[in-house]
Amino acid sequence: MKLKKPPTSLIPLSDLKQRRDAHVVEGKEIRLKISRPIEFKLGRALSIDFEEASLKSIVAVDVSTVKIGISRLGEVHAIRGSTVLKERGVVKINRTRPMIVLGGISDSQISFELEEQLKNISSIRNSIMLLDGDLNEMMNVSGPLGLPGFLASACNTLVSVSKRFVDPFIRLPEDFDVSPFVGEILNGRSPREYLVRLKPGSPLLKVEVYPEVELEEVRSLLASLILIDGVDYGYPEALRIAHIYSKILPLEVLTLKCILQKKFGIEVLREIDNRKMLLGGFWS
Repeated sequence: MKLKKPPTSLIPLSDLKQRRDAHVVEGKEIRLKISRPIEFKLGRALSIDFEEASLKSIVAVDVSTVKIGISRLGEVHAIRGSTVLKERGVVKINRTRPMIVLGGISDSQISFELEEQLKNISSIRNSIMLLDGDLNEMMNVSGPLGLPGFLASACNTLVSVSKRFVDPFIRLPEDFDVSPFVGEILNGRSPREYLVRLKPGSPLLKVEVYPEVELEEVRSLLASLILIDGVDYGYPEALRIAHIYSKILPLEVLTLKCILQKKFGIEVLREIDNRKMLLGGFWS
């Protein structure tokens, strides 16, 4: 099934009036820019059947970054990762202290923090590992993550969840319009991409499963995820917790600035915003 979207165009409001009975101010022409959405093909789709769930533990990993300010050495960032393990009704949370990065944040530093989190779960076997973001981007970062070898040795299955894929204009078959389902994306960047809804009425998400498995196995994995982890907001709860614990709070930013100045003699200043200075109260 091929789902199409309108092409990029500039539509006069007078044309919209004929289509939608929109009010038009006489003598004026207002143009709306419509961005070109991604056109994709949706293949087989299956309802998520909870009777097929196989009990497994859930592991979620997330990494957050924040810009602390600017110094004579350039920009200063902080990065932190967290890991959440759900097993037999018990939740265990681990997070690292913020790592200070002088200069711009790079893929290699995010890769390093992800690898640090993987060390925390090196003993976990036969589990679902959740990552936030696009798996293709994670696999292509400079500095190997070592994910394929880790997953193969531990018999774990990786499920990456991308929130950016939400598109309100996607039209689904009636059977799957409001129910939990998983469907194949036929023209994705990899054969492991799926369109899913984890809870009735919740937004659509894109997930990618590694290693590659059949659609029926993906359905079973997602059923286990929903039953073990919970998806109250249409999103895995373990990933929500991992995101919360990976965040670097404003008070921690102040502490990091003090550490840099007192211990290393590096003064970090708030970056000057020329836009605010030049435009005053009309900068936004």
